[in-house]
Formats: sequence, C-alpha cells, structure tokens
Amino acid sequence: IQQANLYNISVSYKKAEATVRGKFSLTKEAQEQLLKEAKKNGVDGIFVLSTCNRTEITGFSDCPFKLIELLCKYSNGTVDEFSRFSAITKNEDAISHLFRIGTGLDSQILGDYEIVGQLRQAFKQAKKLGTTNAYFERLLNHVMQASKRVKNETRLSSGTTSVSYAAVQYIIRNLS
Repeated sequence: IQQANLYNISVSYKKAEATVRGKFSLTKEAQEQLLKEAKKNGVDGIFVLSTCNRTEITGFSDCPFKLIELLCKYSNGTVDEFSRFSAITKNEDAISHLFRIGTGLDSQILGDYEIVGQLRQAFKQAKKLGTTNAYFERLLNHVMQASKRVKNETRLSSGTTSVSYAAVQYIIRNLS
C-alpha cells in the first residue's frame, strides 16, 4: 500500500499571467464538485483555495497527479498548461507554503491579508462538505495563529493591503 503524502498544487501569480490563472479559476460550484469527487474517491483531507491571484489544492494523496486531474477536470486549464505554470510542494514544503500564504509572505503585495479570510473560507467550505480531517484542523489553526502574530507583532501589514488598493494609490499619486 502506498502512503499518502500531503501535496499542494498551485497556479499563482508567480508563474502564470492573469489569463492562465483565469483558466484554472474554480467557481464555488466547481470547488464543491471537486471536493465531493475527491471524497468519493477516498481522499482523506483536501481543500481548495481559488482567488484572482491563485488556485490551490491542498490534500493527501499517493501522488500529486490525482489532484492535478481534479483541478483540470473542474477548471478550463489543461495538464500541459498546468505543467508549465504550476508549483507542486510536498509534505513539509506544502506546510511551509500554507504558512507563507496565511502570513501574507506569499502575496503579490507583501503582507496582503485578504488571503487569510479566503483561506479561512476555503477550509470552512471543505469542512462543511466533510473533506477535512483532524490534521488539517490543527494545521489551519496554527496557520491562523501565525497569521495573527505576524499581523500584531510586526509591521508587515502596515502598508498596502491589496493589489487593487495599491493600484488605486498609484493612480492617485501619478495621475493627479
């Protein structure tokens, strides 16, 4: 029997332009269908995060391709595009990636905390559909605690809070 590993597969602003990210974007309905199919196929622990800057699936699987297939099935992206514009992390690296997202370190604008709420919503959706487990529960709790500490104990979030806010500020400064 192959042991399941924790994988995070993602298409984000780091490697993919907006049009490619758009192809991998998942509607709420598609996210629900993906989670239900994963559960039906025996995946013990999975959640989906889909925003304008990233689409990510974090879950336990014996190989990442199962998660990639689900993403491509429920989005308009192809496996070929995924292989060119994606990142795959495993076990400790996948955990580290989640902490970087939750603390605003993996945002287009450093310290963007909009993602924390989106991460919380993604987990809540998975929990409602029964695709989380005790491990994820503890992990996400730790990510949220780390996020709170970074926000309260550093100046990381003292500036711009989102890409759209930064764009508006830039326009105001440079076009008036």
